[in-house]
Amino acid sequence: MAQPANAKLAPETTAPSLPPPNGWKHFDLAERAARFGYWRTTLADGKTFWSDGMYRLLGITPEEQAPDVGWLLDQIRPEDVERLQEAIGVAVKTHSPFQYRTQARYPTTSALIVDTYGEVEIGADDRVVAVVGVCHDVTAQVTAEIERERAQERYRLMAEEASDIIMLHENDRIVFASSALDRVLNRSPEEIQEGGYLKLVHPEDIGEAQRLRARPMPGETITATYRALHAQGHYVWIEATTRAIYHEETGEYLREISVSRDITERKEQELRTKAAQERAEAANHAKSQFLANMSHELRTPLNAIIGFGDIMRRRMFGELGDRRYEEYATLIYDSGQLLLDLISDILDMAKIEAGKLRLNYEHVDLAGIVEDCLRIVRQRAETAGVALEVVVPETSLGFLADKRSVKQVLLNLLSNAIKFTPAGGRIVVTTSNSNETVKVSVKDDGIGIPASELPRLGKPFEQVAVDPMLAKGGTGLGLALVQALVEKHGGSMHIDSEEGVGTEVRVEFPATPPARNMAA
Repeated sequence: MAQPANAKLAPETTAPSLPPPNGWKHFDLAERAARFGYWRTTLADGKTFWSDGMYRLLGITPEEQAPDVGWLLDQIRPEDVERLQEAIGVAVKTHSPFQYRTQARYPTTSALIVDTYGEVEIGADDRVVAVVGVCHDVTAQVTAEIERERAQERYRLMAEEASDIIMLHENDRIVFASSALDRVLNRSPEEIQEGGYLKLVHPEDIGEAQRLRARPMPGETITATYRALHAQGHYVWIEATTRAIYHEETGEYLREISVSRDITERKEQELRTKAAQERAEAANHAKSQFLANMSHELRTPLNAIIGFGDIMRRRMFGELGDRRYEEYATLIYDSGQLLLDLISDILDMAKIEAGKLRLNYEHVDLAGIVEDCLRIVRQRAETAGVALEVVVPETSLGFLADKRSVKQVLLNLLSNAIKFTPAGGRIVVTTSNSNETVKVSVKDDGIGIPASELPRLGKPFEQVAVDPMLAKGGTGLGLALVQALVEKHGGSMHIDSEEGVGTEVRVEFPATPPARNMAA
């Protein structure tokens, strides 16, 4: 952007602006539009001329600064000054054109980056009489080019460092493949060129991998999952996705991009999970089937124990003699009855899970069932120091249900309440009905259940004990069986509990079960 004299720049001079030639107005418009200006320096006297466009590039006016070589050189980075002087010096000696690029020293300069193209003016004696330069502001172009290069470098780094294999296809040939191809499969683009990848696909996955040979429609992606042979001989699970690029205006197909990733770890985990799930389902089915089939074999001897114990307890064949036999008989009966209850719970749950439980619907009276259940557990409650109360409305509580199942539900709820209510506590049984439902609630002021544990209840074999000293034995099937039996009737179960305050379990039976339940 500077104007030298000959070998060394002449002393700084000022020269009046040259009168504009014909057509100057059009030239000035061209300078404005193209952001260029020109200068001319005569070697004999060092006089310099700057066009209006030159002033605009410098961001000054003729009133602010007359053409001054020294001032101009001071506006350019020092490292550029030496190069421009060398370029002009060679041009003067060889009578040849010159060009150079300079950058402004100060960031406030109007044109920060300038390309200068010039020639020497030859006189009649074949000597250089002047040097002329045209300066073009290329700040925007250079900045854009730098940004493009930076963007390209970022994309290159992303493609090369990405764990996914990125490939660009043109005319069915791979024109770019990221280095991940080598890291994932230890393969080169040539080995998978033009469908050669199919030679590496596991025989069982050929059909899946061939889907990638189809050309995706605009906006469509094609994804395939298959095993590819690593160069070291083992297979790698690959998930590949392809997308085609079309010309925005003509719709012409241009190229295709594919992204493939190694999903071996994820796939193997999926396969392990699926296998474990299948094993668990098979084991669970076998358990349910086994328990359902063992119903008769287990109940038969228990019925005998209870039956003979009851004969002894009732003295059906006369006095037994020593009164200790009565205690033994009672122990046999109680133990057998408890064992039968536990096993019955397990077998009933197994039947429910196996879909083999059948309900025997009949007209039952909830008030009578509550009274029967309280009579059974009253002795147990008194031994535990727990009071039992019942609230039964005067209206009828009759409805259609399986009597044995309803009794089983209430016994489980009462047994749980007694089990987890400390001595001095109270259990209240409340019943109610409407035209559509019959409800029963068992509420205690026992140890309660933490809110975090409530979701676990109702699942088979789950137990919750806040205090290890208060933990009780059992199968953990109580509430699960209650919920299953109530839902089998078409009803529902709800649990409200607060740790240290107590628990309330409410069950609701439909007064008339749905037809599908009656047929089940």
